[in-house]
Amino acid sequence: MKPRKAPGPDRISADFLKSASHTIIKQLTKRFNKYLDAQRIPDQWKKSNTVLLFKKGERDQMNNYRPIALLSQPYKLFTEIILNRLERQLDEYQPVEQAGFRKGFCCMDHIHTITQLIERTREYKQPLLLCFIDYAKAFDSVEHNSVWNALHHAGVDPCYINLLEQCNTDTFTTIRMFQRELRVPIEKGVRQGDTISPKLFTTALNHAMLQLNWDDKGINIDGRNLSNLRFADDIVLISQNREELQQMVEELDDVSKAIGLTMNRSKTMVMRNEWADASPITLEGTALPFTGSYVYLGRLISMDNNLRAEIMRRRRCAWAAIGNIKEAAHLVSDKKVRADLFDSTVLPALCYASETWAENKTSTLMLVHAQRALERTLLKINRAKHRSLNLRSADMRSMSGIRDAEVYAWNAKKRWAGHVVRRTDDRWTTRVTFWYPREIKRTLGRPATRWSDSLKKLQGNDGQHWSQTAQDRQKWMEACARR
Repeated sequence: MKPRKAPGPDRISADFLKSASHTIIKQLTKRFNKYLDAQRIPDQWKKSNTVLLFKKGERDQMNNYRPIALLSQPYKLFTEIILNRLERQLDEYQPVEQAGFRKGFCCMDHIHTITQLIERTREYKQPLLLCFIDYAKAFDSVEHNSVWNALHHAGVDPCYINLLEQCNTDTFTTIRMFQRELRVPIEKGVRQGDTISPKLFTTALNHAMLQLNWDDKGINIDGRNLSNLRFADDIVLISQNREELQQMVEELDDVSKAIGLTMNRSKTMVMRNEWADASPITLEGTALPFTGSYVYLGRLISMDNNLRAEIMRRRRCAWAAIGNIKEAAHLVSDKKVRADLFDSTVLPALCYASETWAENKTSTLMLVHAQRALERTLLKINRAKHRSLNLRSADMRSMSGIRDAEVYAWNAKKRWAGHVVRRTDDRWTTRVTFWYPREIKRTLGRPATRWSDSLKKLQGNDGQHWSQTAQDRQKWMEACARR
């Protein structure tokens, strides 16, 4: 349980449970076992308090507020114990296409897969169509019955299903508005803030998508078709054929509606490369908007794999991050503490998803210039002062003590490449990395920069391919240390 979290209606905080654990552990265990045996929870746990957090924009517009449900902390501890018992079984129910809320998976898996698909189809001049599905309030809309049916299909013990059904039956939230407390019953959706809710949602979604016969749809990757990627409710449909993608969108919409999910037509986007059919993809008579780029799992994706726009986004994110720490950083006199603060907040924002970058001289130079500007802000040195003091980049780095962004990104990529090569669970990340359309001959001419081009410098003097070196973790670490 995370510390300093707001308590629920019972006013019991997570900090209290942790500090008093040695005293209350036996009583909590006794009560939790009682609830499990009876397959019922206290009625007090069915209540949550909702607070509204302002995001941005006009304060008199309700859409500019984010509702946050505060649940009982003992209840969240109870469902976390249930999750620990079911997690392995629910993860085994998921296909490799689902990377959301699973141990050993992360956003980089799908970002890497998508960028590699774009890179390869562009090099071989093959059509590629991507449809980024957006559901309207997915977690709040999924039908309860679809969740219980999915748990049955996953082979979960009925006693746990009955207990989870109890946890989501007759629940309600209270919200204080205009000095009045309103009671709002919750009739669908998984409970916000509940530890097990993400797993319940992905289980229901997978049960629905198992009804889709898509084994022969999508793009063939060495004898196996890749038709979709999922990160929780973020779904990407993949095809090389406009008619096929149209059918996939319609079929997904049908099974989604069956479990209470509705596609957001204005936010569901289609992206295509120059070799794909430009005819529109429609949903219930409405043409889905085409886009030249899309922010997928935090990274800007485009069909030309150009990093310029993405690094500009990273720079803006880094400026936002340094804005949050600037006041504290200027008050700190210890150089190491200030550098650690920068390295732990600003640098990750600047280099997010650098593991998947197909970097070149231009993108690297943009990254270096962005860090120099951030470094000047950290040191409170403007351009005029920089010139008057005749400071070189090495002088600035000595004064700031921060890590180099170029080295940080390069190390992240080397580390990620080793993980990709050594995986044995047959996920798409590894398959797509070493795939190319074997039945098609690449046209003449120098291809655009590939993701793997920079890794070739890690090849040993024996001529061994970098991926062969990476199979051995120790040898890979030694090769990375040399370069």
